[in-house]
Amino acid sequence: MPQIDDAALDYLLARGGLTANAEQRAGLKAAYEHVAAMAERVRKPRGRMAEPGLTYGFVEEDLA
Repeated sequence: MPQIDDAALDYLLARGGLTANAEQRAGLKAAYEHVAAMAERVRKPRGRMAEPGLTYGFVEEDLA
């Protein structure tokens, strides 16, 4: 489970020109695991049927 340390969070906030109070920082640190997992999935090549807008119940013959 990936985690972000305070120094890395400080760097990312500063790079984005953002400030965060203690409650917001805690929320960002808690969400980091999910954001990291999403970023990993997005960076992988996917077929055209991975796009929800393209899934209309096609059968294999429709894709030929």
